[in-house]
Amino acid sequence: MANREVSSVMTELPIFPLDLVLYPNQKIPLRIFEPRYRQMLDNCMSGDRRFGICRVEQGAEKNGWDGPTNIGTIAHVLKCEDLDLTGTNYYIELIGKERFNIEKLILPAIDKPLAYNPPNSPSMQTMLQKASGKPLYFQAEIKILPNLEGLIEGNKWNEIITSLKKRIEDAANKIGVEFEDFIGFMEHNGLNKEQGSVQDFYNISSMCSLSLDTQQAILEASTIDVAIDILDSEL
Repeated sequence: MANREVSSVMTELPIFPLDLVLYPNQKIPLRIFEPRYRQMLDNCMSGDRRFGICRVEQGAEKNGWDGPTNIGTIAHVLKCEDLDLTGTNYYIELIGKERFNIEKLILPAIDKPLAYNPPNSPSMQTMLQKASGKPLYFQAEIKILPNLEGLIEGNKWNEIITSLKKRIEDAANKIGVEFEDFIGFMEHNGLNKEQGSVQDFYNISSMCSLSLDTQQAILEASTIDVAIDILDSEL
């Protein structure tokens, strides 16, 4: 099993604090319209197409901006579409890559404006002028965390699959839909009924409508056994 030792290699990365948790290899869509993140996206797309996603750390504002948790996931941009053909409203698709730990947080070049109402006020041009063209978004020096390792087998995997099935059935019942083809659902999502990988576990965690606190704790887990215990505590 992998432990929490981090890589000795440090790199700098743009940081996007959000009210979500991104797992390795999880795909998600995002809409980008805030001036600071349009600048970030422009810089990413002209570079390696990567930035870091961290959950917002509640009560940890930095110069008025929502600050990030220390542990997040590198996001790689798979698709970027300018919805209005104006450079002000983007649709992007991402895939999670490595987990990372923030070693040093670099603050945006300007404090959060008092009248901040994106995407209209203040304009990106106004913010860039005030920042003298410097980044309007968080950046960080990060270290990559090792991947979790191991297989989940036997009764423990069966318990997780059973809990997922019940969650889906309960959600379907709430909207008056009968959910019958769980086997087909598992096959569609590449899940094996006999055993699961770390990636299978992340996939299930993203499907279970867990609280953000639980999702973040799973992301931060130092071993797959610790992650399973965290999931069990909520299911």
